[in-house]
Amino acid sequence: MISALNEALADMAFPLVVDLSRVVFMDSTGLALLINARRRVRRLGHGFAIACPRGPISRVFEIADMVESLQVHPDRESAGLAALQPAPA
Repeated sequence: MISALNEALADMAFPLVVDLSRVVFMDSTGLALLINARRRVRRLGHGFAIACPRGPISRVFEIADMVESLQVHPDRESAGLAALQPAPA
């Protein structure tokens, strides 16, 4: 996941939506990676959101109380719309 995120951030010109729909396992390492990616994207002045269907992976965000701050949404469409909005204060 880290190489894919680094590649996406290298020449970033648009908001970033991370699609986790095919991810079957994620622990605190993956969560930390996404928190760092969000921070880097925001520093560049772009939007960031995560598409993550309901299930075990979305539960990780719920347990960590990161659903709102990481802009986690159940599908790519709603995540894409969220990434276009100004960053929450």
